[in-house]
Amino acid sequence: MFAKQCLTGWVRHWASLILCTVLAPGSAFAQSPGFDLIIANGRILDGTGNVDFPSDIGIRGDQIVRIGDLSGASAKRVIDAEGLYVAPGFIDLHSHADSGLISDEIEGRRAHNLVSQGLTTVVGAADGRNRLWPLTAEFAAYERLGIAMNMVPMVGHSTIRLQVMGDDYEREATEREVAAMKALLRDGMDAGAWGLGAGLEYRPARFSSEQEVLELASVLPRYDGFYIAHQRSEPTMPMWQLPSIVDGWPIDGLQALEETINIARETGVRVVASHVKARGRASWGRSSHDIALADAARDEGLAVYFDQYAYETNGGGPQVMVPLWAFAPPGFDRTGGNDDPRLRRSGVLDQHRPNLRSNLADPATRKLIERDIEWIVNHQGGPDRHIIVDHPDRALLGKTLLEAADAREESYVDTILNFALSGYEDVPGGFWMRGHSMHEMDVHNYMRQEYTATSSDAGIIDVAGLEGRPGTHPRMYGAFVRKIAHYAKDRKVISLPFAIRSSTGLPAQIIGLRDRGYLREGYKADIVVFDYDRIRDRATVMERDLYAEGIEYVLVNGTAVLDTGKLTGALPGVIVKRTGDSVR
Repeated sequence: MFAKQCLTGWVRHWASLILCTVLAPGSAFAQSPGFDLIIANGRILDGTGNVDFPSDIGIRGDQIVRIGDLSGASAKRVIDAEGLYVAPGFIDLHSHADSGLISDEIEGRRAHNLVSQGLTTVVGAADGRNRLWPLTAEFAAYERLGIAMNMVPMVGHSTIRLQVMGDDYEREATEREVAAMKALLRDGMDAGAWGLGAGLEYRPARFSSEQEVLELASVLPRYDGFYIAHQRSEPTMPMWQLPSIVDGWPIDGLQALEETINIARETGVRVVASHVKARGRASWGRSSHDIALADAARDEGLAVYFDQYAYETNGGGPQVMVPLWAFAPPGFDRTGGNDDPRLRRSGVLDQHRPNLRSNLADPATRKLIERDIEWIVNHQGGPDRHIIVDHPDRALLGKTLLEAADAREESYVDTILNFALSGYEDVPGGFWMRGHSMHEMDVHNYMRQEYTATSSDAGIIDVAGLEGRPGTHPRMYGAFVRKIAHYAKDRKVISLPFAIRSSTGLPAQIIGLRDRGYLREGYKADIVVFDYDRIRDRATVMERDLYAEGIEYVLVNGTAVLDTGKLTGALPGVIVKRTGDSVR
């Protein structure tokens, strides 16, 4: 109130401003009467989950210096946000933007498909992989040409495992090897990383023991670091397994979450079950079990969190439904798993059609192939939830697998095999589909939890070297906007303030950021301004390269990367290094 009275006095007469400055020496106006930018008349959603309130925001350099009534203040530029919402910039806990942000292609560094969603900060080393090692080399790559968004560095478990074990990683690590990994993790944390990222469903991390991961996580408390994991499994068995190669009882998604929670229990660190989902028809409904586990852990006082991209389809690209081993020469040893590097060696799949015919000619092998196809299809949601996204017969595009099979009057398994033998000659499988493996009920359940942050699992796309293809996941263009437009505005699954907090304040809290994630004086000017009436995600399974609408301005460190809905190409992002103690 006092500052507003002072401002009114200044409007009436300059002498009153002098008086107010003398009386209120600690105010923003006492320090300087002008701003670089004022966002005026906006409806502020501050990132806490509280309801919006009307206010102006004054920015100087890369910092928010005043939130309040600035109706009489001067600025180099004023953005009139009348009728618009103003929120903190969105923070992505699970992003694959790093490959584009270190590229030589300047358009990749501009990250247009991501900043247009309102993203201002992304977390690195998704799925446990650093693009460069050591971290200082990765930092230098970001800084060389500049980046559009802020980067929060992490140490990738898979990266340091490969550094220590090399190609001999298909086993548990020895005590000496774990000690060497811990030393590399400490080096990364000392360089400015915020925690440890893992991808336990992928090579080489899937060969690690729970004890190995726990030992590594024990390094984090002294740094107040956090742990985030693509867990060992999301469906009823890990993605690298198939019924034809299962040896023993497979790990399911619930057991994987138990491992993540145990890390919090044993070390006291914050843990995140990343892109949480109940994947596959056999897993539908498991969200209730996951939430019960997380709630019980949090009741213990454990800092357990989820992040989620809000779609019913998973996986970055389109898929084939035939197991890769079926395209290898007869007798191929498939025990290495669906991710066996030998399947991708030169020459192994060159004769994929003759090999498939030979394998199908053997009744016992055909039975295994058909069983694997049935599991793959059901794991991806069932034949009625698969969309054909690319096929030589363009009339099939957009149809479901079940519709195509019914039209041919055959089983969906036979349709898949017939297409594999008659479709694109250069594609093992002959055509591409996208499954919808998650049920909307589970998507809603995870989303409603106060400890579930928004993520995208998306990379930079549609620039040189980073091209998409038909069936690329629509999250590349719409993940953060979808949470607001589809689930808050249209479906009313969550409230708008709740949606904003899940994309701003909550991920900042999980990471431990001191000056981002909220609209507060003294915080960095990472800001999104959007039109709630117009906001919508437009990307779909069939048209994935459609930019979201309704995001009007995106500021990164006070510089616009989106201005009146137009991409500016600016590169104001920084590497946000952890220094000293952080806060939860």
